[in-house]
Amino acid sequence: MSVREALYRLHQRAWSAWARRRYRGDFDRVRSFCLFVGYPRSGHSIVGALLNAHRHAVISHELNAPELILQGCSRNALYARILARAHWFNLRGNRSNHSYQVRNQWQGRFTELRVIGDKRGGAVTRCIAAYPDFLSRVRGLVGVPLRLIHVVRNPFDNISAISIRHHLSLEESVDYYFSHCRTTAALGELCDRGEVITVRHEDMIRDPRSVLSALCDFLSLELYPGYADDCCSVIFMAPTFTRRKLPWPPPLVRAVEQHARAYPFLAGYEFRMTDDDSRSGLAGA
Repeated sequence: MSVREALYRLHQRAWSAWARRRYRGDFDRVRSFCLFVGYPRSGHSIVGALLNAHRHAVISHELNAPELILQGCSRNALYARILARAHWFNLRGNRSNHSYQVRNQWQGRFTELRVIGDKRGGAVTRCIAAYPDFLSRVRGLVGVPLRLIHVVRNPFDNISAISIRHHLSLEESVDYYFSHCRTTAALGELCDRGEVITVRHEDMIRDPRSVLSALCDFLSLELYPGYADDCCSVIFMAPTFTRRKLPWPPPLVRAVEQHARAYPFLAGYEFRMTDDDSRSGLAGA
């Protein structure tokens, strides 16, 4: 075990134990529990970071809450682990492969805890596929409304990013991506009305204020002065299209476009670059 990993584990044990005692009353006042669903490398991280910057929300970065829930973690222990992870990520400067620091806001802290959750969309999707009753377990554990955020990105960029980051062939990445699509397509049957919102990553880049407003409305969070401005200031990234980084065989392009037509949430996406793509830009792989 590396020194960094040892320090992280020590911090998490100590901080979460303290948080369970310190914030027990705050946990009772939480109004909704939030998880992300979808696909690795789809743009979940920036959305989670912006919500985590809200003064009434804490969204941890890849704690892997599903694993804790399946292990029988109590509500207060789960919430304390989320706070500990968010605190640690803030100490590191809110960055992984990109910087997600929103200056002047509340990452890793809160004034009143109304929304709490974890950002690890691919893990939640795989968990739902493996355990069809998983969402029922979550509802029973937290005892407050469940809110699921489904982030979608152009499948060609998403698949390319999966291939690069997970060291898979394009063909393997296509299969991996659409296995997640099959699960997210079933959310309408697994979820109550109003439990899921779908966000297009490209819309977040193009019009972050509108998307952030919709997300806050979904989570019953107010857009207080300065919050949206500070969040928007970190959105404008240099355009990169991950599909350009790999050689896509034309037959595979056609296969992906054919598969995508089965999923309404992928409507309008294609391999060909459009003028709108060039103006908006996407986050990196």
